Amino acid sequence: MTHQITSRKKAHAIAFALFVVGVALLFILRAWWPGIALVLGISIAARQYLLASYFDMAVSLVIFIGIFVIEAFKFSSPWYMPLLLVTGGCYVFFREFFGGSSVPEPEREEDLNHEIEEGEDPPSS
Repeated sequence: MTHQITSRKKAHAIAFALFVVGVALLFILRAWWPGIALVLGISIAARQYLLASYFDMAVSLVIFIGIFVIEAFKFSSPWYMPLLLVTGGCYVFFREFFGGSSVPEPEREEDLNHEIEEGEDPPSS
């Protein structure tokens, strides 16, 4: 079992910050589509990386970067986008309903330990 890099709370905060910065860049560049797919994919993948869900991270990156590439380079086949979206939807469905969606007790304890470590003040001299 791999250990997560940070607590779930901090991972969600970092992912949300990346998402907000990405949306700000999209406002500046006025490149909403397919840029939003890239911003969403990077923020989701960052959260999954921080929680040591490496396989989920790889699947998310393949799906969202695939959507970005298909739309940015105007691939002509009408099958690419539906295939990516159906594959991603099936993966999420089967992972959530057949892969055990609850957080195991050791991970909850690890989250608590990370939050305690992150909240500690440095010793004063």
